[in-house]
Amino acid sequence: MEPKSNNPKAKKLIIVVSIIGTIILGLIITSYCIVHSYISKINIVEVKTDAVATFSEEKEPLELAPEPEDNPQVPDSPVEDIKTVENKILENMEENSTPIVDNKDVLNILLIGSDTRSSTDRGRSDSMIIISINDKTKTITATSIMRDIYIQISGKKDNRINASYAFGGADLLMDTIEQNFKIKIDRYAMVDFNAFKDVVDSVGGVTMKLTANELPFIKGDMKLIDNSTGEIKVIEERSNVLPGTYYLDGEQALYYARIRYTGNSDFDRTGRQRKILEKIFINVKDLGPLELSQLLKVILPQITTNLSEGEILSLILSLPKVSGYDLKQCRIPVDGTYQPLRIRGMAVLGIDFKKNIQELHSAIYGDVTEE
Repeated sequence: MEPKSNNPKAKKLIIVVSIIGTIILGLIITSYCIVHSYISKINIVEVKTDAVATFSEEKEPLELAPEPEDNPQVPDSPVEDIKTVENKILENMEENSTPIVDNKDVLNILLIGSDTRSSTDRGRSDSMIIISINDKTKTITATSIMRDIYIQISGKKDNRINASYAFGGADLLMDTIEQNFKIKIDRYAMVDFNAFKDVVDSVGGVTMKLTANELPFIKGDMKLIDNSTGEIKVIEERSNVLPGTYYLDGEQALYYARIRYTGNSDFDRTGRQRKILEKIFINVKDLGPLELSQLLKVILPQITTNLSEGEILSLILSLPKVSGYDLKQCRIPVDGTYQPLRIRGMAVLGIDFKKNIQELHSAIYGDVTEE
């Protein structure tokens, strides 16, 4: 039996250490409870590992409502062109020399913007952007996947890639991207129109340079920013609205992000979406604790994801680190690797899979080797 210490200093030290330990433990528990209270607002769904088997059980393709650019009265492309594209799709899916890349240094999260407008309509994926966080190259790459790419969807006829979401939700869309582009999609996060508007409003809006062709699509009062003073001037008369830098609220930013029928159609549209994402990312870094808290309260309940609570917590804790990463942008298909076609009345893009896979892997993984 050890003798009891009669040293007053030792007793005081034990008491002080106990108090400090209790305070630290209390702070840890409090912090966890606060973070958990935020994360619990997110719609977290179970990770499905067998999307292919699930959706290939459907024997007949689900009929989707035509999109605005579809016109059954317009003749399809020549049979030879359609056959060539379909052969490219088949060759790519049967190609075993290009495995699906999965690397521990890179996290790929698919952001899905759904054109869902009601609780009973899942809709197509209006936008698909892969956010790739590369811890080795210290980069974050935002890659837009063009919605009209003609592609193979498991258990269905070849179709536009954005139909995957309508057929089988996020899991089938993830699987479609993985199988056609040989890249591992680790997780997804899905939002709809309302969530997008709320995010932009919560970060204080965004400033964008608008061209003469883009201005007619932006509704509401236009707020022109004086580049020399930074002052905002409201221009109520449309006849006085000229190209320049404007402040856009959430609804106006959504108008901007959805412009399709000007410039290079959907190619420019995906570029606008990436620009807004970059603006949001920059604005979030400048938010104070109270503003950030308000943003989380507004947006989190509108997010559906298969990230687990632990993975979300890990991402939150890594924000100080990744906020210093370089931001890069990419778009698939890249220039010179696609052909506009019309198949079964649908306006689609037939692409060179080999070239686009090479560009995609290079943009996301850089010099990271496959594992």
